[in-house]
Amino acid sequence: MVRSIADPKKMVALKLLKEEFLQREPDSIKAVETEIQILQGLKHDNIVNILGWGSDGHVVKPSGREIKNLVYIFMEYVSGGLLFDVC
Repeated sequence: MVRSIADPKKMVALKLLKEEFLQREPDSIKAVETEIQILQGLKHDNIVNILGWGSDGHVVKPSGREIKNLVYIFMEYVSGGLLFDVC
């Protein structure tokens, strides 16, 4: 969870996709693009909305290691833990 740049009082979820994941399978990038297209088209009270995405993410880890060109998806923040743990 991070704070929105547009509204610092608003919490958002940030999904980061590692380069290793995107290069693992030939269709990985296509799968991410399809996920983004589907999420952008879905509008329902019980579905988390996508707020934005990009492929120019940049992170500096506590160790000082920099990771550039991360693919990311901003989504509405939903409290309650990980979806994996709830299902």
